[in-house]
Amino acid sequence: MKISKAKLYSFPVRAETEWLILEIFSECNQKGFSELTMSNYSKNNQLEIALNKSLKKLSGIEIYNDHQISELIHNEEAYTNLAIATSISGIRSACLDIFAKKELKSMKEYLRNLFSLPSSSLNRIKLYANINRSLLPDNSGPVDRSPKAFTNMAKKAISDGFSHIKCAPFDNYPNNFYQNNNFINEGLIRVNEITKILTKEQELLVDCHSKFDFDSSVATEKKLFNMGVNWFEEPMNPKNSSKELKSLKKFIKGNLVGGEEFFGIKKFLDLLNSKTLDILMPDVKYCGGLAEATRIGKELGKISQHSFSIHCPSGPISLLGSAHVTATLRSKLPMEHAVYEIKDRHSYIYPKELINNGEFLFPKGHGLGAKPNFNKKHQTLMNINLNL
Repeated sequence: MKISKAKLYSFPVRAETEWLILEIFSECNQKGFSELTMSNYSKNNQLEIALNKSLKKLSGIEIYNDHQISELIHNEEAYTNLAIATSISGIRSACLDIFAKKELKSMKEYLRNLFSLPSSSLNRIKLYANINRSLLPDNSGPVDRSPKAFTNMAKKAISDGFSHIKCAPFDNYPNNFYQNNNFINEGLIRVNEITKILTKEQELLVDCHSKFDFDSSVATEKKLFNMGVNWFEEPMNPKNSSKELKSLKKFIKGNLVGGEEFFGIKKFLDLLNSKTLDILMPDVKYCGGLAEATRIGKELGKISQHSFSIHCPSGPISLLGSAHVTATLRSKLPMEHAVYEIKDRHSYIYPKELINNGEFLFPKGHGLGAKPNFNKKHQTLMNINLNL
């Protein structure tokens, strides 16, 4: 196929949060979709520049598969620049959606064939409930982040069938709390309150968002583990603290988790082989796209069957693609889902996102099997014609 044009859309969601969706058109007017939402919305301008440059490298070229696209738009800066990594990942994923549709296959079927993986009958994926985004400011301003508010959100997730809950208890304190380390004890109070409502069949996952140094990581993990928390996510940033994390592994009992902003398979394998992290969390929006995430999961699975869990605190298109990858790999760990950010999240795609009793149910259809609902409020950020 040849790409004729591409559009980038913004769907406003909650306060400053927006979901960015890429639509790519083939010359036969087949359409593929992907999500390009970045963790830092202030860098969207950089994303648009990177996306424009990458797409123009494909102008007029007959493309056949993901590997070819990867080589044509390869950029070494993707390993260090999130905007470039996101643009490359988005293009590859949207084109993969078209490739799967052309072959009249669902994305998980297409990926399974692409990587010669065993046949999978999975039509639903177990999710864990990330309550973080439901506790961020909404359109009216800051929301209650008391220990009780955290516990109430966890209770709601449990009542909806989720057995695994993730929170970020050390976020959004005043600056002086970080200067004097008061945020640690306050965050531990939030965790302790949630653990009181959990049964033996339920687990709490804790994301630290790189708030710690080495010593505070050791001390905090010990307290978390004693509360029953076995998931210690990014106490320090793996991008600039890999040596410290490798040393930290010797002092903690729980699983050290992270890697959400890395690009390409090599770094993920390095982190697992070097025993820096126990569980890797590639994000399909950043790691190179759906095919790259599958490649990463396949190779990690050769080392450990419990080392792969996709990072996905984003919108329905991202969750849908991530679920296809997870099903393809028959991943042993549950996949992330950002719950209760907005009430009508399920209607942002068509057919509607279907999550029942803590599980993601796949739509029928080829490729991703769903598309953005353009009846929702949105704006077009970019409209790139590659036929010019």
